[in-house]
Amino acid sequence: TTLFGFYSGYALAGKPLQDFTTVFNALRSGVAYWNSGGSFIDFATIFWSSTSWGQFKILSYGMNSYNYSVSWYPASRANAFAVRCLRD
Repeated sequence: TTLFGFYSGYALAGKPLQDFTTVFNALRSGVAYWNSGGSFIDFATIFWSSTSWGQFKILSYGMNSYNYSVSWYPASRANAFAVRCLRD
């Protein structure tokens, strides 16, 4: 949420967060859903958040190289998405 706010919200945050000159640098590593193989390599990425969305889902954030907004949605915990760890 802090990163999205710093970059003027969800609608504009995807571009600077994928830029190699920023500290975050979200690589478009693709997405692996539980019911299919990996896909969207070099096009998109989805990150887990720490926000639970019921018993079977967690809130996730996705971005891609075509549309620079950041999307959020509850996703199945069985998916294989990227994580970003922060040091205290």
